[in-house]
Amino acid sequence: MNPTRPPSSSRDLAQEFACLVGLDALDGAEASAMEHCHECPLGLAARAAMGYDETLAEMTAASYPPIAPPAALKDAIFSKISPKETSAPSKQGYFFLGDQEGTWTDLPGGKVRVKILSDLEDSPHTLVLLEADPGGVFFPHAHKGMEEVFMISGDLETEGHHMHAGDYLRAAPGTRHHRAISHGGCRAIMVTARENHPRRAIGLYAGLVRSLRSLRRR
Repeated sequence: MNPTRPPSSSRDLAQEFACLVGLDALDGAEASAMEHCHECPLGLAARAAMGYDETLAEMTAASYPPIAPPAALKDAIFSKISPKETSAPSKQGYFFLGDQEGTWTDLPGGKVRVKILSDLEDSPHTLVLLEADPGGVFFPHAHKGMEEVFMISGDLETEGHHMHAGDYLRAAPGTRHHRAISHGGCRAIMVTARENHPRRAIGLYAGLVRSLRSLRRR
């Protein structure tokens, strides 16, 4: 055991399981165990963690009716959380994001991450840049809509195929992506239906990762 790393509490494990459920990343025995664990403490804690933020939001909404923020405040908030445009000259209607710009979000497993390139509400698709370190594993997930992947570099073993740079994959709606692994690391572009992209679950997991890293630094 690493003496500098605090042991994971049952709450930490419950939150991680809750995020994995939200990402639809549990498969086989793990998914079955989560579905049938109605009385065990971890199962109860996981469901509590999954429902905590919804309950808090509902209670807050009931006590404080929503108020539309001033337009200037809304623009200021979104300017802080949205990717910044480059200083390169551009015509109106164009958006540029440099290779070193934008925000990477770690996914479960610690060796894979995503950068959202485009996620507009009026678009049916979300455009994502994927990266994996050697040995990185992409967990199982379901496809409510179509998903397409184009390999830029490296390798990815998925669904019985070993993909390399220049290879392309299209998954039809209703399919399920099983566990995939990059043996040497990879970078890929993914175009996925907006309903496939688990924004809330990824946000929860990213928050959990940040919290755990902060604890380890203390």
